[in-house]
Amino acid sequence: MKKLIYLLMIGLLTASCEKDDGLSPPQRNVISDEEKIPFEELLLLINIKTSDSTWLVVSSVDSVKIFINEHYWTKTNSQPIDTSKVAKTNIGNTSVASSKLNYLIIADQDIEEPDYNTAGEFAQYLNAAYELPPGEYACFIESLQVTLHDNTAHKYYPMQYSTFRIEQNLKSIFLGEIEIAIY
Repeated sequence: MKKLIYLLMIGLLTASCEKDDGLSPPQRNVISDEEKIPFEELLLLINIKTSDSTWLVVSSVDSVKIFINEHYWTKTNSQPIDTSKVAKTNIGNTSVASSKLNYLIIADQDIEEPDYNTAGEFAQYLNAAYELPPGEYACFIESLQVTLHDNTAHKYYPMQYSTFRIEQNLKSIFLGEIEIAIY
């Protein structure tokens, strides 16, 4: 009986030692007394205007390639929209609306995370992060893609800049509404 109680206690101690603390390996290894909040995400609205002054209706805008001050930031998709609830007109392979339709982009910095087997791999990860301290920046939208009714993808290159300002200890910022004209 004593052996059973002893084994049970060892099992409970082992289970409590393996409890996940919610921190990833890099967070466990980084010690800092700074309490600043790093900037992580850029929020923006994109609307796509066609040549006849209508607005393109698609379920999402795909592969939006964003640069911040000429540094690659991310390639992301917009949040999906249920287009069945939008008043639209079908013209061939596309749908258009007479009122503006905004697509929400939440652009987190895209950094490939290695397995962190060595200190060098962790240093490589830290060097890849493009930290944005407080100040003025330019957001450059190089390209985006839309998928039409017949599942064909069309890529556009708006090559459009928008400026924004980061204040200290902001995790994210709303860049505003960007109108992209396609013809």
